[in-house]
Amino acid sequence: MTATTTAAPAGEVTSTAGGAETTRALLRRTGRAGVTIVIALVVLALLWQVLLLVFDVSSFVGKSPHNVVQYLFSDDPPRGVRPASMSAEQARADSFGALGTTLLNALIGFVAGMVVATLVAIGFVLWKPVEFAFMPIAMLLRSVPLVAMAPVLLLIFGQGKLGIAVIAAIVVLFPVLVNVVVGLNSAPPQSLDLITVNGGSALTALVKVRIPSALPEFLASVRISVPGAIVGSMLAEWLVGFAGMGGVLSGYKGSGNYGGVWTIVALAVIASIVLYELATLLEAAALTRWGPNAGLSSG
Repeated sequence: MTATTTAAPAGEVTSTAGGAETTRALLRRTGRAGVTIVIALVVLALLWQVLLLVFDVSSFVGKSPHNVVQYLFSDDPPRGVRPASMSAEQARADSFGALGTTLLNALIGFVAGMVVATLVAIGFVLWKPVEFAFMPIAMLLRSVPLVAMAPVLLLIFGQGKLGIAVIAAIVVLFPVLVNVVVGLNSAPPQSLDLITVNGGSALTALVKVRIPSALPEFLASVRISVPGAIVGSMLAEWLVGFAGMGGVLSGYKGSGNYGGVWTIVALAVIASIVLYELATLLEAAALTRWGPNAGLSSG
C-alpha cells in the first residue's frame, strides 16, 4: 500500500501564516497597552502625591491616591476623607453611577461629533461651496472658548442629554473634521486619475480611493477625540449640575466633600486613559485588516 500526501496550496499556507502573525502582533499590542495603562497610572499617582507635598496642600482639601481608595472601599476611613453620613457602599454607588452616566453622555456626543464631522469633510471634498459655507462656522466653534459657549448651547438645546451631547460633539467635531479632510485629500493622484480615465465619478473615487486613504487619519481622530468627549460631557454636566461626574463633582465641591471631588477626578482620568488605549488597539487592528499596507506582510 502506498501512502498519498496532498500538499496544501501555497497561497493557503501563506494566508494562514499571515493570519497567525497578525493575531500574535495584536496580542503583543494588547499586552503593551495593558502595561502602558499600569505605568501611566503609577506615574500619575506618584506625581499626584509629590505635587501635594511640594505645594504643601492642606490635608483637608488635598487628598492622596490612598485617600481615594479609602473613600471608595474603607468602612472606617480617617476623618475628613469621607463624610460621616456616607458609607463606602454609597460612595461607590454615587461615583461609579456618575461615571456610567458621563460615559453614556460622552458616547452619544462622540458618535454624533464623528458622524457630523465625517459627513461635512466628505462634503468639503465633493462640493467646494460646502467648505466655503461651513468652514467659518467650524472656525467659530473652535475659536470661542467652550466654557463661554456651553451656557448658550444649554439654553438652546436644553439641559438634558441632548444639550450635554451637543457640547461633547462640538469638542469632537473640529479635530475630526480637520484630520478627515486631510486624509481624504491625501489620496494618491494616480489612483484618482485612473478612476477618472475609466469614467468613474467623484463619488466612485471617494468610495474606492479617498475613504481607504483617509482611514489612518479617521482612526487617529477616534483615538484623540475620546478623552475630549469625556471632558466636554463633564463640563456640560457641571453647568447643568444634576447628574454625571460633572454634576456630582459640582455638588461635592459645594458640600465640602473633597474626598469625593478627588475621586471623581481620578475616575475621569482613569477612564480617559483606558479608553484611549482601547481606541489605540482598535486603530491597530483596523489598519492591520484594512489599512494601506494591510496586504504587504502576507504578499
